[in-house]
Amino acid sequence: MAKLRIGSRLLAGLLLCGGVSAVSAAPTAGQMLGFQPKQTSITITTPTEVELPACKVELMKGGKNASGKTPSGWLLRDASKQPVRCFLDTDGDNKIDVWSYYVDGQECYREIDSNFNEKADQYRWLGPNGSKWGVDLNEDGRIDSWKVISPEEVSQELLQAVITRDYARLNALMITQQELTGIELPSTEETRIRESITAAPQKFQKTTAGLINLTAKTQWVHLELSAPQTIAADALGSKVDLVRLKGGTILYENAGKHDWLQTGEMVQVGKAWRLIDSPVPGSRVEHVSNGSGESGPIVNVPDEAKPILEELKKVDASSPKTGDPTETARYYLARAVVLEKIVGVLKEGEEPWIKQLADSLGGAAEAGGSKDQTAYSKLLALRDQLAKKAPGSSIAAYVTYRELSAEYAVKLSTATTGEQMTKVQQVRRDRLKKFVDDYPSADDTADAMMQLGMVNEFMGNEIEAKNWYGQIVKHFPKDSLAPKANGAVRRLGLEGQQIEVVAPKMSTDESFDIAAMKGKVVVVYYWASWNGQSASDFTKLKSVMNSYGPKGVELVAVNLDNAKGDAMNFVAQNSVPGTHLHQAGGLDSPLATQYGIFVLPNMLLVGKDGKVVSRSVQLATLEDELKKVFGN
Repeated sequence: MAKLRIGSRLLAGLLLCGGVSAVSAAPTAGQMLGFQPKQTSITITTPTEVELPACKVELMKGGKNASGKTPSGWLLRDASKQPVRCFLDTDGDNKIDVWSYYVDGQECYREIDSNFNEKADQYRWLGPNGSKWGVDLNEDGRIDSWKVISPEEVSQELLQAVITRDYARLNALMITQQELTGIELPSTEETRIRESITAAPQKFQKTTAGLINLTAKTQWVHLELSAPQTIAADALGSKVDLVRLKGGTILYENAGKHDWLQTGEMVQVGKAWRLIDSPVPGSRVEHVSNGSGESGPIVNVPDEAKPILEELKKVDASSPKTGDPTETARYYLARAVVLEKIVGVLKEGEEPWIKQLADSLGGAAEAGGSKDQTAYSKLLALRDQLAKKAPGSSIAAYVTYRELSAEYAVKLSTATTGEQMTKVQQVRRDRLKKFVDDYPSADDTADAMMQLGMVNEFMGNEIEAKNWYGQIVKHFPKDSLAPKANGAVRRLGLEGQQIEVVAPKMSTDESFDIAAMKGKVVVVYYWASWNGQSASDFTKLKSVMNSYGPKGVELVAVNLDNAKGDAMNFVAQNSVPGTHLHQAGGLDSPLATQYGIFVLPNMLLVGKDGKVVSRSVQLATLEDELKKVFGN
């Protein structure tokens, strides 16, 4: 922590210089690389000593915020101009409060000083490092609770707690009294959970005492889960639906051998999964409840499968380090061969492994494209086998959807003309419709409906597109896709309607409301720095604004980058007059969800009355549309 505070003061002092002098007094690349993540096991890009001279530190400055202060920061790029580190003073108090780290140009981890006292108190895992968001209440560098964490990440944290015999780390994963009270469960269910939590410390001690051979070299390999169960709020008599996982099984490797650890039951609270039990050792996988409250059969993983798991570990150890499609296809196909062996020796409990097999075959097929269809042929055979063996089942649906996606990727790789592209989309549309008909309540059905909406939009069938988005809202209201589908319905009906855009300005975080621009014509442009078209679009938009700005045209540029720093730097390099907005979350942010923005760039034209004139205007036709608005 001392090193972090000293570093913050150093950079803050440099930021005080401002203007040109700040650039000349910028921290060196070596100084910025001296900062390392406070949390462990985080993959980041770090240039070598030899590469340091080619690295460049850039000053980032925003406009004044409501308090009259200027947010600013330092961005470090490597020799290939990819971002490596970004340290920001987001409130303009001349103290760094966000430390961002990158891997291969993508933000992968962020430390946040949310109370602006020069100490990080929040930690976010991003991009290839996962989705966790931890809170450090007493600022001692240890996570005290989790705002966001997936079941897989819970299991990884749980295993580390067992390895280090650290109950505090496990306790950070447990449901809190406040969360339990907020759910408002029936007294019998709440009592059951309380009793389980009360027994957790003693149970944890017993588990760790029996696993004293685990060391820092013990590795998490895989988490086996059945589908989550949902009990409706009205059926349970609670405030919200109860979404739970009856239990998961962690596969881990220790001293060259594999073994198993049971997670215990988990419940979903907001965007985080919470434990309500302590882990226990064992190689048993609990099946999903049959709906009557009684669990299905418990089965043992046979010993003959364990040597095959060793093969799987070796394959995973050879996973490609680059995005080369040939190597990626080779890796996934090799993994599928081993997974086929595992499925072959299992008598029960094979469903999680079949899912992995389908994922691996699908990954190989998509990476290989039309060059080698070995993986796709295997996936097709697996689909047909399950459709015959277990027609209408969840596992048949899972494999079918992966096969459908792989087929689309393969055909898309061979489409070279507009006519061929349209034909590929037509086939995809028909197959998606059949999937929805065959599996109306599968885990992937909502996604299939979303794809149907997007495909129909692409093909110009907006009535059909709106219908499919609406089907998600109607039949899958609790699905994570429902809000964005609802936004797409609103977007497709926007013409002639008042637009609502309320969000923070990018540089100042000052609240912006597009309603304040009534009386002017407004171009609303959704974009992201990673989209290759944005730079040329900004050049054209700047020309349009030079011509029409004096006539009363305003530009509102809505950024959908995950990292605000990437957006600010891009705007600085491609300066365009206008109002720039940003909210965290990228394509899943409220700004993207509000009107169901899936594809970038996307542009709307708003009249002086605040109503949308066109929701499908293109840059090539923007000036023609503006001439219509102004009557010339």
